[in-house]
Amino acid sequence: MKYYAIFAFIFLINYSFSTYATEQEPDRLIIKGDTILLHALPLEQWIDQSNYNKPFFPDSLRGFSTGCWRAYVAYWEIIDNRLYLTNIYNESKSAKADLNEMFGKKVKNGRVIADWFSDTVIAFNGKLLTYDHHGFSSVFEHEYEYVFDKGILKSTTYFDNSMSKNTPLFMGDALLNGHIDTLINWSALPTIEESGFAAIHVLANEQGRLDSIIHVYGSSEIFKQEALRVAKLITKFPVIYRRGKLQTPDIRVDFLFTAKKQKKYQKD
Repeated sequence: MKYYAIFAFIFLINYSFSTYATEQEPDRLIIKGDTILLHALPLEQWIDQSNYNKPFFPDSLRGFSTGCWRAYVAYWEIIDNRLYLTNIYNESKSAKADLNEMFGKKVKNGRVIADWFSDTVIAFNGKLLTYDHHGFSSVFEHEYEYVFDKGILKSTTYFDNSMSKNTPLFMGDALLNGHIDTLINWSALPTIEESGFAAIHVLANEQGRLDSIIHVYGSSEIFKQEALRVAKLITKFPVIYRRGKLQTPDIRVDFLFTAKKQKKYQKD
């Protein structure tokens, strides 16, 4: 991506939950009447273990998008500390898989106990705090860790991420759109005839202020120095907690210097 085409902040938080290039539509988990987002795919274990290779839906209803590579969304429920599969829908929710055809006699009262599934999974609900464009990597206000052994819930751990602030954050979201231009001292810059850019990689502290600078680059030394000065003035960098702990994402701050902006913001 060319730096001069970026008008705001892009926040790159590296998590390794998936190799998908797009944030994936999560399965749903119902527990004590609440529906939460399950950042795991228990049905994939069953598909692998059973070598199931039949389509869940007719081709005309299967659908496809980069946001749901698996082409289904499964619904799960925890009842008496056991994990049950209750439904499988296509992405548009216009079709539902036939559990009886897939699981036969294992279907009881319209659901299937997930006795094949053993893993530690993460689920979320509440306010979206940060969007990450990779697999299941977005972070929400309330985070839960569930440990399953052959479909039986062994432990639950809750993490409070609500101390996060200056959110939500999305890929390319203009969190401080316009504000950054008001902080630039346009009058102190030489007359801009050709557009230029600067970018800074920084770390922020728990107050949302600049903590340290990792790297600076730009089309001229003047633009780089002005970007450094402005970065120190910003007081609302993202503060993100995950698993109840402060994260230290590498934040890239991009600056675009144009004659049009200089004319608009330049003080007499």
